[in-house]
Amino acid sequence: MKKTVLFPCVLLLMLVSCHQKQEQKNIDVPEPQETVVLDGVYHFNFDGFELWTLQDVQRKMSADLFKDAKKADIKQFMPDGEADAAINTFLIKKNGKYILFDTGLGLEKGGVMLDKLTLLNLRPEDISTICITHCHGDHIGGLVSKGEPVFPNAEVYCSDKELNAFKNDALTKEVVKIYDSRLHAFAAGDTLLGEIRSIAAYGHTPGHTFYQIGNLLIVGDLIHAAALQIPHPEYCAKYDTDKKSAVKTRKEAYQYIRDNQLVVAGMHLPFSGVIEHFGE
Repeated sequence: MKKTVLFPCVLLLMLVSCHQKQEQKNIDVPEPQETVVLDGVYHFNFDGFELWTLQDVQRKMSADLFKDAKKADIKQFMPDGEADAAINTFLIKKNGKYILFDTGLGLEKGGVMLDKLTLLNLRPEDISTICITHCHGDHIGGLVSKGEPVFPNAEVYCSDKELNAFKNDALTKEVVKIYDSRLHAFAAGDTLLGEIRSIAAYGHTPGHTFYQIGNLLIVGDLIHAAALQIPHPEYCAKYDTDKKSAVKTRKEAYQYIRDNQLVVAGMHLPFSGVIEHFGE
């Protein structure tokens, strides 16, 4: 696999079991090679497709979000009372098509994902498909602006269970109305576009969904504070609506990732938002 070099030095973000650190590492095929492209944008080459992280917002996650966590673990893994995080979206290019995973907060809420598209010389019109992990506002807010679709040519996919769970949510109702026939509900486990596998990942929301393409797994809000929740998957942020299911999903996902040596992309992982080696 060839690596595109834009800068002489690249730090690979490594989150290793029980602690978080950065180090340089030679990556064996089929894991990706990463390259800094521009501020708030990371580029990865995979076997058969490309991935960009488009950071919508940089943020911290407060220890106050984890009410059930032991004080000793908070002190060890979140010593400053917070953990590095972000709101990320992910863009894939495969067979000349651009596929976006989640859309961030949206312009009215301060999201800058569209600015990151512009840095890549892309327009919203260039996005052919959008896959939604779940219907919280920091994931679907970027779909609409001032009552109009932000992505006029995109087909939008979201799980039927998630859409039903959020059928009375004002933002979701607006998305459903605006995208109309271009919004497609699917059942968990369905394969989208012939190559993107949807995976049920319930707990954070009733229809929370992972997407897998090749050895890449996009995990949505599986993790909110990586520094704490990777060594301690039993701890839930207050945003998880069904904590028992969320913990089960997290533990099973970690095992699945390790067993299959998957690369992980998470919407709230610290920038670059991608974990290339998920512990031992």
